[in-house]
Amino acid sequence: MKCVWVENSFDGMIPALQARKFDAINSSMSQTEKRAKAIDFSHKIYANFEALVVRGGSALVTMPESLNEKHIGVLQGSTQEAYARKHWTNGVDIVPYPSQDQVWNDLAGGRLDAALVSGPTAESGFLKTAQGRDFGFA
Repeated sequence: MKCVWVENSFDGMIPALQARKFDAINSSMSQTEKRAKAIDFSHKIYANFEALVVRGGSALVTMPESLNEKHIGVLQGSTQEAYARKHWTNGVDIVPYPSQDQVWNDLAGGRLDAALVSGPTAESGFLKTAQGRDFGFA
């Protein structure tokens, strides 16, 4: 069997899997009740946690008051986007992106004040890179 990696936007992964554009999803996708009704999940591979990534020295914390008038990047269609839209309703600018790389680029470029992401994704995909060296968890 030959494996072929297929890039896809996060919010389009489940519809693409259902349309048989690929055979499996290899992503940090949290299992929700809605998603479990649409697709099957394997056993957990690792423990996940949600994290707010900020520039070092930032005073931002996850409380809505701290995030008032701030721009917070999220992966479009993610559980982080759903959480932010439910809990940070007044005065927080939730900015959805089709790819996590776009979130990282805008965070590093100063166009975002923070990013709400899966902790393991932040660690491996940003904080341990040259682009993310000046950032950490709030």
